[in-house]
Amino acid sequence: MTDTVTLEHIKDAYARIKDHVHRTRVFTCAQLDDRASAASAPAKRRKLYLKAEHEQKVGAFKIRGAVNAIMQSDADYIVTQSSGNHAQAIALGCKVLGKTGLVIMPSDSPTVKVDAVRDTYSCEVKFCVPTQEAREAMSAEVVKDLRAKHGQDKAEEIHPNQDIRVVNGQGTIALEFLEQQTDLDAVVVSIGGGGMIGGIAAYIKAVNPKIKVIGAEPEAAKSAYMSKKAGELRKNPPNTPINTIADSVKSSLGATTYPLVRDFVDDVFIVNDDEIEDATKFMMERAKQVVEPGCGVAVAVATSKALYEKYPDLVNVGVVLCGGNIDMSNLPWKKK
Repeated sequence: MTDTVTLEHIKDAYARIKDHVHRTRVFTCAQLDDRASAASAPAKRRKLYLKAEHEQKVGAFKIRGAVNAIMQSDADYIVTQSSGNHAQAIALGCKVLGKTGLVIMPSDSPTVKVDAVRDTYSCEVKFCVPTQEAREAMSAEVVKDLRAKHGQDKAEEIHPNQDIRVVNGQGTIALEFLEQQTDLDAVVVSIGGGGMIGGIAAYIKAVNPKIKVIGAEPEAAKSAYMSKKAGELRKNPPNTPINTIADSVKSSLGATTYPLVRDFVDDVFIVNDDEIEDATKFMMERAKQVVEPGCGVAVAVATSKALYEKYPDLVNVGVVLCGGNIDMSNLPWKKK
């Protein structure tokens, strides 16, 4: 197993997983360009290039890292803890690759994600209190029990964002993106635990250090923003449910991803739930794309006044649309 995130390891991951994932398209939306262009004063014409990971298998980028990790595991039983997208990715990956998966999910996980894991991909689900600490504790206990029953080498956890194999798998997004769009000035990426932006940033900075890598976080879960500002790892408040409509990006950075964000991510911007909601609705209504609020975080930053005031020379801006698993019968803004 590799123990670093590098250009070569990401290339190896792509060779390993490419037959099991989609090479997602890059597209544009003129109305989104208008919104980004009007975000600065005086207005400057900008072009947003959207990487459609919401059209990926399981409806999110997570399948890349999950498959890369599962393919390098000798265990028969794969355990993970996730609020939904990584859970679905592990469930589908195990189904396709002949492993037995078990997923710990917070009790407040979106129904559409729980149903996909349990019913569509036939993976066992256990529920826990909706905190990061509870998820990790139950996951460790399940792995311990499986090893006691089946053997020490028969079960392992694949962490949703701190497993190096996962991070290298997520880095394949950048490999495709830079091949598809060769003139990007920046790439904007939503941040939860940092696995996606960590892999993307490591790849981009190895290929073209001039491209800015911009992180996007919800105000209620701003571990990366705080960590960049402090110069050391800072996590979201412990043992406390995170209240944001962006359910897929509630996690904190960890020991694997903080150094990647520190070294390769140029900046992190935060947006509030109203801005996330507005960007998510805009994508649905104007771009005609079903995206989840975690994806709306990146769109909100990519069209924000704050981004272009700080980086006025950005013209060609890539945006990773990380996922599209939204519960249409229980839209988060319907609760207002």
